[in-house]
Amino acid sequence: MDHRLFRSLAVATALSFGLGALGAAPAPKAKTRIELKDGWYYLDGHKFLLNAIGYEPGARPGQDPKVQQPSDLPLMERDLKLIKAAGFNGVRTWKEMPESELQLVQKSGLKIVFGIWLAPDEDFADPKIVEKNLDLIKRVMAYTHKYDCVVTYLVMNEPMPEHMHKVGAQATVDLWKKSVELIHQLHPGIPVTISNNVDVAEFVDMNTFDVYARNAYDYKDGHNFTHGFSGAMRMVTESFGGTKPAILTEFGRSVSRAEWHAFYGGNTLQAQADSLVKYYRDILDSGATGLCPFYFADGWWKGGEPSIHNDAPEEWFGYFGFKDAKDQAGYPRPVWHALTQYNKALVVSPKNQQFYQNEVPLEIFAQPDVKKLKVIHQDGVLLEAAPSARGTFEGKLSFAGEGLKDRELVFEFYDAKGTLLKVESVVLLTGKDPIQWPTLELRTPATTLENTQSITLDVQVKNDGPFVLSPTLRYSFSHHKGWESAEDHTAILDPKLKDQTFTTSYTVPDRSLVLALYAGTDIRYGKFVKTLYAHKYLYRGHWADPIRVK
Repeated sequence: MDHRLFRSLAVATALSFGLGALGAAPAPKAKTRIELKDGWYYLDGHKFLLNAIGYEPGARPGQDPKVQQPSDLPLMERDLKLIKAAGFNGVRTWKEMPESELQLVQKSGLKIVFGIWLAPDEDFADPKIVEKNLDLIKRVMAYTHKYDCVVTYLVMNEPMPEHMHKVGAQATVDLWKKSVELIHQLHPGIPVTISNNVDVAEFVDMNTFDVYARNAYDYKDGHNFTHGFSGAMRMVTESFGGTKPAILTEFGRSVSRAEWHAFYGGNTLQAQADSLVKYYRDILDSGATGLCPFYFADGWWKGGEPSIHNDAPEEWFGYFGFKDAKDQAGYPRPVWHALTQYNKALVVSPKNQQFYQNEVPLEIFAQPDVKKLKVIHQDGVLLEAAPSARGTFEGKLSFAGEGLKDRELVFEFYDAKGTLLKVESVVLLTGKDPIQWPTLELRTPATTLENTQSITLDVQVKNDGPFVLSPTLRYSFSHHKGWESAEDHTAILDPKLKDQTFTTSYTVPDRSLVLALYAGTDIRYGKFVKTLYAHKYLYRGHWADPIRVK
């Protein structure tokens, strides 16, 4: 995850115990068929929106998931029931889950994004390390291949640029490819990826993998500062140039009292709840088709003292908290209730910041208790319908022949008794003719960081149309030095000018292996707001050629 203090993430290798008393179902004979197409998961031929909460068994107060310990299967079964009741359809883990626990996931009906902990800080060029990692995969596949609850494998979490440079980008890619090939051989049909933190390594080409997976935290710097969280996530996916599913494998807010970085800790409980709901909307707007919010319960172990709840951001991301070291059940925070309500129906289409010509496509994934939905515009009901038996709805709203117009569509969802379960709005733009958007472009004479002490950056903005341009230009330099924040700046634009260029310069830090240049500004048409953005990468020499986005 994108955090500055405590980097260790693991889940216990926990000892396995018999499940007879829990009545666990045997491994299924018929496997779920997984297909990846058009940016989506399809399970047995049906489109599947992954909503898998981060979950760490063996990380309660007093426990350290890095140390082997018995699995608390009754407590885990209780957790999985709560997770399913809250509208999630899966869990995401970091380290390999033992078979006894995987059986409980299978029994629960939830899916799992299954973590395999290939340490991100080892020497990937060492044949012994490679062999050790592949042996771990073989041991895990010996039992996981029996379970159709596994929908994706995550084989590494947050490799750092400095380490990939040190051990070699080619050696890093080679290990990834060998891992993917081995898993495809031992568990055919299951996608494989890594959790790549895009705050430090968004330049890594994820086409090595089956799925574009990323950890992303909106700390308002770098590409989040210039593009907005939704735009930044869309930008990352677009840079890969493919049509694979994009899933956010971590995102969240810490409610620790201490704040170490903008929004990294120091959030109120209500701010956490409000932020997570907004992140869901932003992520769906970005085009991602998988969400793994971070995460189910606080991790007291991350400060190095599992029996003490230290006031460090890493220990306070949970949606369940614990009143003391003896409390193992925990208590739900406001964010849990907020996401339970939000999960009632996820509106995938339409999206904010989007233009639709003539027709607006509707696509919704609803919980079983949602029996009716309404779409309201300008205080009138445009559509009233019922989800399918699978909880999905697809349809269209036609505005054929109408001119350019901003529209705020309100979505309401009701149960069988007519009780309102959820309401949400989306602001979009419609019109009969294609849009000629304003443009924002980045230019720099620099082509490399090698022997480069400073660079000049030009940002050109053109706006010759019906949109109102923001007077604020946001630009940022992300020097990719560990977890250091990007340098963020603003400049003044003249909304009346049709063509203008802002010029600035930047001194490149000596240790910067990658420099990302970002810029963004907003345009408005009535209530409709869209962010224009652009980005560019510069590298120190050719070290990143085997691994970088081309």
